Amino acid sequence: MRRRSVVPVILLSAVTACGGAVPVASNPPSSVRPLESPGAVASTAADPIVGEWVALHNCDTIVALLGDAGLDEFIGEQIYGNELIPGVPADQSELLDPSAPCADAVEREHSHFFTTDGTFGSRDFNGDQVDDGGYSVVDEHTIVINDARFQYRIDDDQLELAPEPVDISACHTKECRFIAAWVLMVALPGTPWTRR
Repeated sequence: MRRRSVVPVILLSAVTACGGAVPVASNPPSSVRPLESPGAVASTAADPIVGEWVALHNCDTIVALLGDAGLDEFIGEQIYGNELIPGVPADQSELLDPSAPCADAVEREHSHFFTTDGTFGSRDFNGDQVDDGGYSVVDEHTIVINDARFQYRIDDDQLELAPEPVDISACHTKECRFIAAWVLMVALPGTPWTRR
């Protein structure tokens, strides 16, 4: 999700606005269900998540992911902020054509990195850092990134992330809904991240 160093501050205020926790659902859409625990997880290092992981931002995937979660208000920001429609200003937040939001869209590479000192960050397709914060590994299937819990699985050089199920029914502020969108955009459930 395209955010600069303000993300941890927004994240903390969003978590506070939502009653101290990331919005979770008791009955999530199938696209955001947690990963099943695999029988064997690759663990060639003490902390196998350390490194950089790359995936593609795909307009149709983002529209479906945010739309299914009831977070349509962030679709334009994500499409244009991630420059999926070339030539449209990144600060555009309203969809130019809501009936065809992905017309003329291109896929863009996006990456996350995890360092040995607990730093988390994201880079856009130009290699510019667009997100930052910290992470901690809870166990071999659970990671916390900027206070949000994710299930993760590493299989060879592929990483899958699944957030706790998202439910915005208790979110009464844009900041609270933003954190729900941020969590989904960090994970991109169902999208494989490949080790760079």
